[in-house]
Amino acid sequence: MKRIGIVLSTILICCVSNSYGQSGATQSGVVVSVNGTKIFQKDIDTYVKNAQARGIKDSPELRQAITNDLVLREAIMQDIKKTGLEKKGENAERLKLAQQQMLQELWFEDYLKMNPINESDIRADYDRQATLTKEGRNSIEYKFSQIVVATEAEANELIKQLNAGASFENTAKEKSLEKTSGAQGGVVPNWVLPDMVTKTLGDALMNLSKGKVSAVPIQTNIGWHVVKLDETRKFTMPTYDHAKNNIYQGLLTRKKQEAIDQLIKKSNITKPN
Repeated sequence: MKRIGIVLSTILICCVSNSYGQSGATQSGVVVSVNGTKIFQKDIDTYVKNAQARGIKDSPELRQAITNDLVLREAIMQDIKKTGLEKKGENAERLKLAQQQMLQELWFEDYLKMNPINESDIRADYDRQATLTKEGRNSIEYKFSQIVVATEAEANELIKQLNAGASFENTAKEKSLEKTSGAQGGVVPNWVLPDMVTKTLGDALMNLSKGKVSAVPIQTNIGWHVVKLDETRKFTMPTYDHAKNNIYQGLLTRKKQEAIDQLIKKSNITKPN
């Protein structure tokens, strides 16, 4: 059969080589059994609902993919129980950590149900950002390059070499600890506003002239940055429809941090003497 990849919930559902049809469902709702273990129509319906909630259209192909995946997973689980795989080596600890991660995600989902992000919240934050970027600190976007090293002394030495004519691009490729930008000769791929980066880095960008290298290195949580300003431009606020998803993601991050802060505040956390 044709191979189909469908994203459902947090797993990738893929068709396997065999097809276990839905047409064979019995009156009791059994669609197929794996070594005597039954897979019911209601199980498939649950996965279909989850898929529809994520914008995937119900179809015979989708239901077949789900059925195939449930069969495969049941066969794998049976084999795991037979071999005791979950108890071998560090597997029990890995399973514990995976369960904790899943429970944490469910905890956040529950918090968001009680504290949802509404359309009015997204609109309000869009308006707030639009106001902040009309003038002042965040009215200009910056494109810059960087070299990140481990110590202030090393950063100062690089600044001397660059001012003496060394290639910023080659130095970044050879020396930078931040490999993504380093591989591109130090170029940070995105335009940024000063408040999108640390305050010290934002301040440095605002005080640099095009093509100039920072006179002193800037420290962040990943090291010491030597920065060169490449371009500036007036920031243009995108339309609400274009910005909506990014604003939602920002609000979601804030909500999660809000939930964590509230939990830690009411928790009794002590250290041994």
